[in-house]
Amino acid sequence: MTTPESAKELLAFHKGLVSISCITENESPCTQFLQAHLTNLGYTVELQTVAPGRENVLAYLGKGRNPRVLFNTHIDVVPPYIEYREDEENVYGRGSSDAKGCMAAQVQAVEELRKEGKVKEGDIGFLFVVGEEVDHIGMVKANDLGLTPDYLIVGEPTESRLALGHKGVLRLNISIEGKAAHSGYPELGVSANDKMIDLLHRLMSIKLPEDPYFGKTTMNIGTIQGGLAANIVPALSKAGISFRIATSTQEVLDLVEQVLPAEQQLKDKISIERLTCWEPVRCHSVPGFETFVANYFTDIPSFTTAKHSLLYGPGSILCAHAPHEYINKKELIAAVGSYKDIVLKLFAESQ
Repeated sequence: MTTPESAKELLAFHKGLVSISCITENESPCTQFLQAHLTNLGYTVELQTVAPGRENVLAYLGKGRNPRVLFNTHIDVVPPYIEYREDEENVYGRGSSDAKGCMAAQVQAVEELRKEGKVKEGDIGFLFVVGEEVDHIGMVKANDLGLTPDYLIVGEPTESRLALGHKGVLRLNISIEGKAAHSGYPELGVSANDKMIDLLHRLMSIKLPEDPYFGKTTMNIGTIQGGLAANIVPALSKAGISFRIATSTQEVLDLVEQVLPAEQQLKDKISIERLTCWEPVRCHSVPGFETFVANYFTDIPSFTTAKHSLLYGPGSILCAHAPHEYINKKELIAAVGSYKDIVLKLFAESQ
């Protein structure tokens, strides 16, 4: 059970993490904070360069560089930075839920297990990565570390439930060319926006596939950009689209191609850029937890050498990227015990 002293340590560490601005591509201040903190706790800490000024953090006990259980979450947060603040019940600020709450609870859980004599060298470690919020570059690079854990425990806000998996993701950028003209003489031009509106309408009419395990595939038209002014026929229009995949990315790509066959793309000067393409993921579980399937995406499929992956964390994804992002203090403290429970059940399972 987490003691009042341990809870105080947890909240102080969490405050330190949330108080640092570490928006994607500017994770270095938080990386340095983690390195100092984990070194002070007695871990062996390695930094892995991902890009100039951007480093993953690998920490483990003694010489146990390839632990059986590897805790993971991401260092980066989405913009804009929101300063730390708290009241009696909650902690607010960017990253308080996604995913500094998970990070703090993971570290505190291992610290309690160490004090209880339940973990030893080679049992457990941490892998904290950059770039999860954009392109998963940190987790992809982590494959070069040569780690082969039996279990990867990924921390994301799951409302303290174990996720049995999560949907895949397909992100597309679509561009359409037209011909500029004076809006008083539209017949002399070709409106790229008109063509885009028609295209998006056709995409919205697609019957997207469903799966009994992952649910419905969904589509979000996240960005639309086109034109220079209201009195100019627009020569270029762009849209950014994200699919949350319940079946397979290829099935959705095939449906898009049915709506926009290659010959039409060439004729109408349409280009489709594929940005992200990841399949749905099934996760491992242990008894004693409420479970669900997540609609969001994580770093899990980017790390290819773990035998089993689990997804669990305090906080809600529903406020994760919002201006009111927060985490409940009691839930954060309770997550320490839950992470300990998961680890001990995995140890028992693998004996």
